[in-house]
Amino acid sequence: MDKVWSYGWKILWVIGLFILLIISFDLKQQIEESINYRIEGYFWYIFFIRFLLGIYLSFICIKQWKIHFNYPMLIGAFLPCLIISLVLPVSSITTGAVLFGNWIAKVHSTGLTEIAAGVTLMLGIFHGTKKENNWL
Repeated sequence: MDKVWSYGWKILWVIGLFILLIISFDLKQQIEESINYRIEGYFWYIFFIRFLLGIYLSFICIKQWKIHFNYPMLIGAFLPCLIISLVLPVSSITTGAVLFGNWIAKVHSTGLTEIAAGVTLMLGIFHGTKKENNWL
């Protein structure tokens, strides 16, 4: 019976992924149609939807829902991805120009930094290493 539930949860996860993708596509079309020379909202929408997609993608990788922080993952992977993915939305509000040149726009266009930030956040929170004292 546990094996059936294992397949069932995976199938439900895929269905949820399709629903999330359809909703995000519809919202993106509505935002693109309502943009009147103000691109800031679009950049923030793209950041949040990709970040949430990364969080959702990480759900299939988490086996135990116990909080064990993995600080190397949070500091070494999550923070750089978060900072790089926030450069374009923040610079669109503050300066109107991209701070680090054209390469940041190219990196942002892939969408992988936001997704990686979402995945590494969840894996950094729930996949930490529990230190065991073998000598005690």
